[in-house]
Order: sequence, then C-alpha cells, then structure tokens
Amino acid sequence: MELIYKAKWIIVVLSVIVWVITFGVLFAGGSAFVNRTFLILNLILLLAQITNMIRAGKRDIGISLTICLTITILLLWAAYLWSWNYTVKALTVGSE
Repeated sequence: MELIYKAKWIIVVLSVIVWVITFGVLFAGGSAFVNRTFLILNLILLLAQITNMIRAGKRDIGISLTICLTITILLLWAAYLWSWNYTVKALTVGSE
C-alpha cells in the first residue's frame, strides 16, 4: 500500500495517458481484445487512485487526489457510458 501511495502522481498521469489511448482505440477502431484490455487497465488505475485517496486521508494532498479521481471518473463516464451502444459493440465484436 505504501508503494502505491508513493507513486500517487505517476498513477494519475498513467490514468490520463491510458484514457487518451482508450478513447482513441475505442472510437478510432480496435479489436475487442484491445478494448477489453484498456477497460481493465482503466479499472485497475481507478482502484489505485481510490486507494491513494483513502490513504491520503485528511492531508492536503487528499483534496488534489479527490479532484483527480473525480476527473478520471468523469472521463471514463464520457468514454464508456455516454455512447453505451457503441461501447458494447467495441467490447464484443470490435470496430473492425
């Protein structure tokens, strides 16, 4: 747990990078396997961010991590849930 907390900003940056790649793969085309892989990566990074936020507690950094977590959840909401029909197609048969 301490190692995850030490890498708190690396996890936030990785979340943004993975989300950008996910958005590109999901909407520009990609196989179902690749789309599922990025969904799993996003969920793992989301869990790591939640762990960091809980670990930070009432410290000043906790507010920043909470804001980053909120932005990450909104981005994932935008990518996966606003276009749910397209997402289901991309995760099952791919965009090919």
